[in-house]
Amino acid sequence: MGILFLCSCATFSPSGEVFKEKANINSRTYDAPVNACFDILKEVILKKNFSLASEDKEAKRLQATRYFQKGRKSIVIVLNANLQSLGENKTTVYLNAVQTTEKLYAQSHTRFFLGLIPLPGGGGETAERLREGESTVEDQKFYEGFFDEIGDEIRKSKGTREGDKKQD
Repeated sequence: MGILFLCSCATFSPSGEVFKEKANINSRTYDAPVNACFDILKEVILKKNFSLASEDKEAKRLQATRYFQKGRKSIVIVLNANLQSLGENKTTVYLNAVQTTEKLYAQSHTRFFLGLIPLPGGGGETAERLREGESTVEDQKFYEGFFDEIGDEIRKSKGTREGDKKQD
């Protein structure tokens, strides 16, 4: 009976996670046509040193990656962007980023005599990369950095001070 109770506590509830109320940090609506927003978003992503992994201008989707090296850890951020037209001059940009962390482990194959003296011809090293974790980026400043720069570029292209509107 106790085992059943422990198992039920560790169960993941997708509906509980998907539908729980959270602040909407990964979308923003702009007063600009969808094609202009797509081009500006692409420019902003490239300025932030992301590499475009895929681009579908018809479906208004982008996927970009950026790699970081922190000691033995490799961090990969995959940014997915989707744009939705809300009319002739209104577009919502949705961003979602996933961070994957991998760690490099090295193993020595050197043979030792009596555990102290290394023997010749014994081996070298092998390295292996193991995935430590993957998580959705939920850092509001991360997304706001993109959205603010997109809004600035839209204002520059229009030559006005009007810009973006946060979607709540």
